[in-house]
Amino acid sequence: MTEVCLDEWVLHVETEKTGALYESHNDICECLSCKNFRKASLLFNEEVMHFSNRLGLDLHKPTLLNAFPVEGEQVMYSGHYTICGEIIEGEVDAWDVIVGSHCFSLVEEDGNKSAESLTGPHFQIGFEVVLQWLLPEPLELIKK
Repeated sequence: MTEVCLDEWVLHVETEKTGALYESHNDICECLSCKNFRKASLLFNEEVMHFSNRLGLDLHKPTLLNAFPVEGEQVMYSGHYTICGEIIEGEVDAWDVIVGSHCFSLVEEDGNKSAESLTGPHFQIGFEVVLQWLLPEPLELIKK
């Protein structure tokens, strides 16, 4: 396990096990919102990528992804990532870390399908981020 310190929180993370979880996650949604998220996630800045690499995450494969059109040609996304490991210090309800344009937070377990097969300790990190609409299809198609 790798110890990761973020602000006042200490996490023990099994990055290899977490990475293997994401490699096995092959259910890829093909709706326009999810396609846009994957395309926009290719443009995440170095700070966000460093954060995800420290935790073993594949930022292109969140679970429970929600999309809400906001002002302009932008979409606010929220979702979760599962991490193999434990929360050593820090409260779940009081954790928010801003990394680049992302807001990450610890969240309570909610029956995440990708984590159902995990037998060891694991936890979830939720996120919110506003991303540009990059697909050629009009954004109005997801507003319906």
